[in-house]
Amino acid sequence: MSLARALAANTAVQVAGKVVSTILGVIVVGLMTRLLGKEGFGAYSTANAFLQVFAIVLDMGLNVMVVQMLGERRGDKPFEDRAVSAVFSLRCFSALIILSLAPVIGLLTPYSWELKMALFAIWGSFFFTALNQIVIGVQQRHLKMHVVAIAEVTGRVVLLLGVLLAMSLNWGLIPVVLIVSLAGTANFLVNFLIARRYAKFTLGFDWSFWKLTIQRAWPIGVSILFTLIYFKSDTLILSWVRPLSEVGIYGAAYRVLEILATFPFMYAGVLLPIIANAWSKGDHERFSKLIRRSFDAFALLTMPMIFGTLLVADQAMVLVAGPEFLASGDVLRILMIATGSIYLGTIFSHAVVALDKQKAMLPYYIAVALVTLILYILFIPTYGIWAAAWLTVFSEVTIAIITLIMTVVAGKMKLNWMTTGKALIASLIMIAIARPFLNQSLALTMIIAIAVYTILIIVMKAVTKEMLLELLRTRKGAPTADDTIG
Repeated sequence: MSLARALAANTAVQVAGKVVSTILGVIVVGLMTRLLGKEGFGAYSTANAFLQVFAIVLDMGLNVMVVQMLGERRGDKPFEDRAVSAVFSLRCFSALIILSLAPVIGLLTPYSWELKMALFAIWGSFFFTALNQIVIGVQQRHLKMHVVAIAEVTGRVVLLLGVLLAMSLNWGLIPVVLIVSLAGTANFLVNFLIARRYAKFTLGFDWSFWKLTIQRAWPIGVSILFTLIYFKSDTLILSWVRPLSEVGIYGAAYRVLEILATFPFMYAGVLLPIIANAWSKGDHERFSKLIRRSFDAFALLTMPMIFGTLLVADQAMVLVAGPEFLASGDVLRILMIATGSIYLGTIFSHAVVALDKQKAMLPYYIAVALVTLILYILFIPTYGIWAAAWLTVFSEVTIAIITLIMTVVAGKMKLNWMTTGKALIASLIMIAIARPFLNQSLALTMIIAIAVYTILIIVMKAVTKEMLLELLRTRKGAPTADDTIG
């Protein structure tokens, strides 16, 4: 199979699965906000952010590194079996230790007793998600992302049914959080049981391989650790200095960001082993072409997402979360800029790993994290959610720019900004045409906006006939040397 067709097929499956899971995720957020209210959802957001601190510490860069290593040694089955088993075991043992500390430490915080119990209830969600990340790495290596999509949708269905049950029985925070853990477990089990057909997961102590993996992964792990500082400390600081109702307003909008931000990481995870393999073999032309194509595709997604949100954020948040969360609309407008930066930055952050320049990125991650943390501490107590939202934008935009520059310089490549410019122009025209319909119907406004944008990018040749034919080509043929994958 050609590389273009393989990536297109996996991306198409991810898009379809992500559309379904995103719709389910938005519905779940709406149900949870209505069931828990601003304070209850603020407590849920706080518990989620608290455990995520420990989950990111746990990461250690293993997720990205295992994908890169499998890409570099594609076709070496004994190495793959050993690598998968060793990294899965390391993640399992470390997750049991590190994640179990979180709720215990939570008992020492000034949080309410109910919130402290929620930290124990949500433990299962983070434990099985941590294991699932390694399994997804295997799926990415084998281009089996349809399995990941099925597993994610399964987890979302379990969560939806559980929350509906909670609403019918008028359950509170603790049962809802337990349902979240059950959904995470279901997601993992589907992925794991299917992945065992073509990958080996054996628990054991492979000290030499652990040492090798950690030696290569620690720069990524440290960068992720500092990324944590600006990615999650905003919610934690809010929970310490502002009312939980305000945390709930911020958390509802932030949850939309988190749901949307999973897609670029899934795509980049599929891309990473391929670009790592191309760079390690000296095929710099293929490396550059894949980065440029990915950048163009994400530019076409992010521009209408950002500008469309500026138009419909208030109505969308009221529809999703209820009138009580109207203020989340303005927060969402700001956070969508950060979401767009995450989309574009993810391509380049994974390219940095493929280029083996993660150590060179460390000072920048540390500097951005420390500056953002200081600004959080200075401004969140006074300006609350607005400081948190704008500082999130600052950190994500800064990291995206730095990783872009690092990729271009280290990869000795150039980016074509023509597609990005066309996407920007099309998005501006889109909101100008769709705005008059906003008072009539949100659904009609979105349909018109999507139709206008689609027509414009075709007319402006941001998406060409050749690009579509390449992605949609299904006939079998001899792949070129540039496109062949293992």
